[in-house]
Amino acid sequence: MTADLDQPLKIVVSSEGDTTVVALTGELDPHTVPMLADELDTAVVGGSRSVALDLSGLTFIDSSGLRVVIAAHRQLDEAGGRLVLRSPSDTVRRLLELTGLLGHID
Repeated sequence: MTADLDQPLKIVVSSEGDTTVVALTGELDPHTVPMLADELDTAVVGGSRSVALDLSGLTFIDSSGLRVVIAAHRQLDEAGGRLVLRSPSDTVRRLLELTGLLGHID
């Protein structure tokens, strides 16, 4: 599934046991970051302590997207929880490696 101009980011939230899975399809940039931030806040406020970001459908992420991922990691860590980055696309994986985030977030 690819994102289109009307919906540059699609977010699907589901549960796998005690883990909240947030699957992203499309682009994570300054225009779409608030959507992800809201979903992550909802999950943490709702009591989720394990969140997996499924990045397999993410085609683009910029510094604003990285900031929301880092903020979610910190928020969950402070709450005794954990953020996992799942199945990043090659493009996203390369950026995560370049920024050193893969060494800090599972």
